[in-house]
Amino acid sequence: MSDLTALLEHEASAEIDAIMSEARERASAMTAKAEEEAEATKATRERSTTMQRDALRVRAQSAARLEASALRLRAQHEAVEAVYAAALERIEALIEDATAYEPVLDALLAETLAALGGEAATEIVVAERDVASAQVLATKRGAAAPVVAGPIHGGVRVRTGRGSSIENTLGGRLESLRGELASEITEVLFGETTVA
Repeated sequence: MSDLTALLEHEASAEIDAIMSEARERASAMTAKAEEEAEATKATRERSTTMQRDALRVRAQSAARLEASALRLRAQHEAVEAVYAAALERIEALIEDATAYEPVLDALLAETLAALGGEAATEIVVAERDVASAQVLATKRGAAAPVVAGPIHGGVRVRTGRGSSIENTLGGRLESLRGELASEITEVLFGETTVA
């Protein structure tokens, strides 16, 4: 799993850097605009009576902080979604490159077979385009189960005689890391940690 995580991190790092730079610029512009609006609101309110001015200033500052916070949260969300989308694109490109994808498919199959804990696989399900290479890889791994095409993308699903199955896909792994990635992306871009 750490090899796959490292592979994902390596392949996505350049894309992440570009997205993070753009997200920083957008977040800075959004924050500056919110601060300008807050200052304009504050200046307008100061022309009121002393009591009203004080009350309105407090409200304007609170509204500006709330607006800036909302813009910052939106920028964080957009940055995380952009990085996630870029990672999915990189995964799709990897899957489409048969030469680069075959060792990944082999690793996913090996991990899934190992997760059976000695129980025999009764069926190995892969995407239709991966059946031929998965048959070779399964034989190499000593799995006698038939390899069949099924509704799976970017990985394998292994079924056992007990009716259980284990699915191991790149998309599934990325999704399982989504919360952790969101926290890391937010920390890198905005210097703060979020709770996923």
